[in-house]
Amino acid sequence: MAIKYIAVIIFLIIYAIIMTERVHRTIIALWGAVLFTAIPLITPQGIQLGLLTPNDLVKYVNWEALGLIFGLFTLVAALRDSGFFRWLGLTILKATKFDPFNIFILFSLTAAFLAAFMDSITVLMFMSVLTLETCGVLKINPVPFIIAEITSANIGGSATMVGDPPNIIIGTSLHFSFMDFVSNVSLISITAFIVNCLFLGFIFRKMFANRREIAALALSENQKIEPSTAITDLRLMIISSVIFALAIAFLVFHHILGLSVALIGVTAASFVLLLGGDKMPEVLERIDWHTLIFFTCLFIMVGGLEKTGALEDMAHVIGRLSGGNVTIAVMIILWMSAVLSAIIDNVPFAAAMVPIVRNLSTSSSLPLGMLAWALALGTDIGGNATPIGASANIVGISAYEKRSGKKISWSEYCRAAIPATILSVSVCSILLYLKIIL
Repeated sequence: MAIKYIAVIIFLIIYAIIMTERVHRTIIALWGAVLFTAIPLITPQGIQLGLLTPNDLVKYVNWEALGLIFGLFTLVAALRDSGFFRWLGLTILKATKFDPFNIFILFSLTAAFLAAFMDSITVLMFMSVLTLETCGVLKINPVPFIIAEITSANIGGSATMVGDPPNIIIGTSLHFSFMDFVSNVSLISITAFIVNCLFLGFIFRKMFANRREIAALALSENQKIEPSTAITDLRLMIISSVIFALAIAFLVFHHILGLSVALIGVTAASFVLLLGGDKMPEVLERIDWHTLIFFTCLFIMVGGLEKTGALEDMAHVIGRLSGGNVTIAVMIILWMSAVLSAIIDNVPFAAAMVPIVRNLSTSSSLPLGMLAWALALGTDIGGNATPIGASANIVGISAYEKRSGKKISWSEYCRAAIPATILSVSVCSILLYLKIIL
């Protein structure tokens, strides 16, 4: 019993330090993993050092998720080095003829679509730079665009298993396929995206009042813009795009083909590294290794909580609150995930909730799928509410502030994002309820 409390206290302390951002989250997570591995146990033979054995480390680390994330990181890094993202942005800019409202909608749609298939952090890194350049040309405030792109990316990431990292963790841990997510979550995500986009468009409607005059002036000053100038390596762009498309196709049918998602991700990364050319060693160095180490340490800490039975106790509490009613359980998980993800990073929260959802389904005979979809939607969309709710929020805002020299205050962000998030999660609640009763 004492071991359980020690494990929970250590986890909460590590979590609190991660939230302060005073220490890099990978460093503190590494310390957490070390502490969990070294928690002393009192056995009949005496005091034994180590809550988690080497076999436990292999058991609790989600190698499927790590393999898939590594593969996606590698493919996205290659696309970024080829100039693909800037080419795509300039193509959109030219297609909209510099109309600010059309750009607002298409940039939001682009962020949502790309985030459904790749890391939203990368999407926001390139979108924030492109937005600053675009709004500089149009001579309008870029903050509404940044907020719309952040919220759209997080909602878009909820649509597939390979979108936001929480979905990868949920899908691989609970053994759901890519198509399971598409058939059960994507329509809800698309509806939430439309509602979010329309709401933000309404909130920021004043800046589009003179859209035609703004577009005419910008078009006259930038008639010679050519998206092709953004391509730095056409060969790499073609190779990485084709391999990325094939990887997504294999992920769609991996449950039919009997292939693991980790194998698909690592194989795709291997091909792009082999065929990409001389700059591939540099691409490999720029992969976000910090995040991969952070996830590994996170799995170890959550595994320690699971081994002590702390997460099973949490599942029983939720089960008692819901009274075994699937609708109540789904709403508790959805709104609890949304609220907590607004104030803490949704990745460690999702990792901690997966065993709870699994135990809740087993102990209360509730459908695992419905609980998983509620968890995915709550963690992904709930993170929209505050600047620190998701990694994509922090990256998008930081990139804007670094390049513009201006700050996006909490009040400025939350004034638009909180009501948009409440509205989006409410839409998810209604659609999940209809899914339960129909």
